[in-house]
Amino acid sequence: MMSRNHEIIIIIFVVSTLNHAPIMIKGSANLSPVVFEGSEATNMTAHFGSTAMLSCKIRNNVDDNPVSWIRLRDWHILSTGPNTFTQDERFAVRHTVGDNDWTLAIKFVNQRDQGVYVCQVSTSTGSVSHYYNLGIIVPRAYILGADEYYAMAGGDISLVCIIEDTLEPPQYVYWYHNDKIINYDTKRTRVSFDLGENTKKTSSRLVIATVEKSDSGNYTCSTTHAEPSTISVYVSEGDKTLHLQDAGTSISSSLFWNVFSSLLILHYVQQCRGV
Repeated sequence: MMSRNHEIIIIIFVVSTLNHAPIMIKGSANLSPVVFEGSEATNMTAHFGSTAMLSCKIRNNVDDNPVSWIRLRDWHILSTGPNTFTQDERFAVRHTVGDNDWTLAIKFVNQRDQGVYVCQVSTSTGSVSHYYNLGIIVPRAYILGADEYYAMAGGDISLVCIIEDTLEPPQYVYWYHNDKIINYDTKRTRVSFDLGENTKKTSSRLVIATVEKSDSGNYTCSTTHAEPSTISVYVSEGDKTLHLQDAGTSISSSLFWNVFSSLLILHYVQQCRGV
């Protein structure tokens, strides 16, 4: 039979052992906190009309805490878990059970989709967030040269349009005269097209021969999903020389602008080739 002193020693030993034993409770502070892969903010870009994929990879989410996607500009909760809360069917969450990746997919992105999106995990101690800055690359067209083009009646008009930042080369390039599409099947009108396989830029040249006063106006180059470009063309009758005050000389307007346009194209090609 143990004495009272022995009983006291045993009790003290048991209490001391319990105080120093680790407490193994799921979700306790002894486990690593929920963290995101990557830096605190991720900068992303997507081309206009493509699908933006915002990949949110989460570590140590052992409690399967809910993951939400939030659009910051209006604090709209787009999704929680696999469920979406928007009538815009372009938004979807892609996740495989057992995987740590919760990807927000946005189809057919446009400029309005640009902004900040938040991937957020709600835990028992609060929420942790990862921010995504989404930028949209919009294709654009621009006509080489100044905003105004001068020509003399009887001469030619030559305009070159460059289209850049497209996912794929456009199938068509449209030219408009005063918002009316130009008919390419006339004797006076010629249009050439270059896909620009080496420069990743598409170009189109519009040539109108034997111009008349009625050919004056705004000429616009455009293609699908691209910002158009417009130039104002002025056709003068009478004297076939244009007095250029800056140069202090009188030279042929048609010749001047044809040479100027050719030099611009040559300069552009040299830049693209890194010359």
